[in-house]
Amino acid sequence: MSKLSVIVVNYNTRNLVSQCIASLQDNPPRCLFEVILVDNASTDGSCEEIESKFPSVRIIRNTRNLGFAAANNQGLALAQGEFLLLLNSDTIVIRGSLDKMSEAAELNPDVGIVAPKLVYPDGSVQMSYGALPNLMMVFCSFFEIKRLIPQSMRQRLGRSRWTKLLGETIANYVDWFSGGKPTTKILSRDLLATGACLLIRRRCFEEVGFLDPNIFFYCEDADYCERVHDSGWKILYLAEATVVHIKGGTTGERYRWTSPHAYESTLYFLRKHRGWVAFQVARCFALLSLLLRWIVDSITGRENASASWKLLRQVANNTGSPQVY
Repeated sequence: MSKLSVIVVNYNTRNLVSQCIASLQDNPPRCLFEVILVDNASTDGSCEEIESKFPSVRIIRNTRNLGFAAANNQGLALAQGEFLLLLNSDTIVIRGSLDKMSEAAELNPDVGIVAPKLVYPDGSVQMSYGALPNLMMVFCSFFEIKRLIPQSMRQRLGRSRWTKLLGETIANYVDWFSGGKPTTKILSRDLLATGACLLIRRRCFEEVGFLDPNIFFYCEDADYCERVHDSGWKILYLAEATVVHIKGGTTGERYRWTSPHAYESTLYFLRKHRGWVAFQVARCFALLSLLLRWIVDSITGRENASASWKLLRQVANNTGSPQVY
C-alpha cells in the first residue's frame, strides 16, 4: 500500500504534465508512492504520451471536462496513501521536497495540510499563501490594484513596518514583495495555502471531505483551506520544501480576469462562507470593474471589447449559486 498518493489533473497540457510526472520519477520520495492522473477529456494526446512514457501511472479518462475540483475528487476517491498530494500539472518537483513535506506532517500530528514554497522557473519566490477571500481582497483583485502599483513601491511597502496598520489582508499580501525570505510557519485562520501543491493528511481528508465539486475552477483551494480551519486542523507552510510552479501554465497568466469561472467561484465562495451581504457587495465590485474594463476597451478600440461585454453580462446573471456545466 502506498504511503503517498500523488494526484494530478490534466486538461490539454501534454508537455507540462509530462514534465511534471517526469520530475516525480526523477525526484521520487523515499516512501512507496503512486501517481494518479485524472484527464478532463484532453484532445492533445496527453494520455497517450503518459501511457507510453510512464506506464505505472494510473489514468482516469473523463469524457468531458468536469472541472478541477471534481477531477481531483475522482483521484482522491481512488488514492490509497496515508498522505494525499494534490499537484498541478504545471509544476516541477524538486528533489527531497516530498520527503520534507511528509516528514513535517509526521512530526506535527495536528497539521492537516502541508504546503511548500512555490518558485517561478527562474527561482524567484512566488506567493505560496495568501488571504482567504474577503471584501478587501476581492476589491483589490477585481480592480487589479497590483497593476497600478509599481514593483519598487510594492517592495517598499513590503519592508515597511507600518503596513500592518492597513490590516492583516494587505500586510500578508505585500509581505511577498518585501524581498525577504519566507519562513516556515503555521498559517493563521485567515490564510489559505495556494493549491498548486498541497499535501493532505488522510485523517484530515476523511474529516473535511472532498473538494467542493460546485467549484469548476479557481477558489477550490480557498474553500478547502477554510473548511480545514473550521475543522480544527492546522495548515503548515514549509519553506524548506520547494516546488517550481509555472504559474499560468495551464490557463494563462490572466485567466482569472478573462474567464467567468474565476468570478463565479469567488462569488460562490463569498456567499457560502461570508453570507449574502458580502456576496452582493462583491458582485457590485465585479460589475463595476468589468464595466470600466468594457468602457476602456471600447474607447481604445481593442478587439476584446465584445468579450468584456459578454463577461459583464455573465457576471450580472450570477446568483452565487453552485456552478452547473
